[in-house]
Amino acid sequence: VVGGWDSSNTAHLLEIPHESGLTGYHVNVAKCIQPDNTIEHRKVDGSIETAAGFLPLDRAARIGVTSGASTPDSVVQECLERIVMLKKLG
Repeated sequence: VVGGWDSSNTAHLLEIPHESGLTGYHVNVAKCIQPDNTIEHRKVDGSIETAAGFLPLDRAARIGVTSGASTPDSVVQECLERIVMLKKLG
């Protein structure tokens, strides 16, 4: 989920995968996704944490991406570019 950490709309989007038993990450900017395969993200409870190895680099991964209503498309695009780059380097 891409969007502001203070956005209640975006925070609710993060609840959707968690309610289905899936892993989800809420980032507010692309630099939250680091080249060392860590991600700084907001959890459902509102706390911010950094997770290592968030993207499986040794196999294919199915990723769903959504964003808050006021999130600029350019921010979503930057996040997607970082994910693609990680997969290419991995």
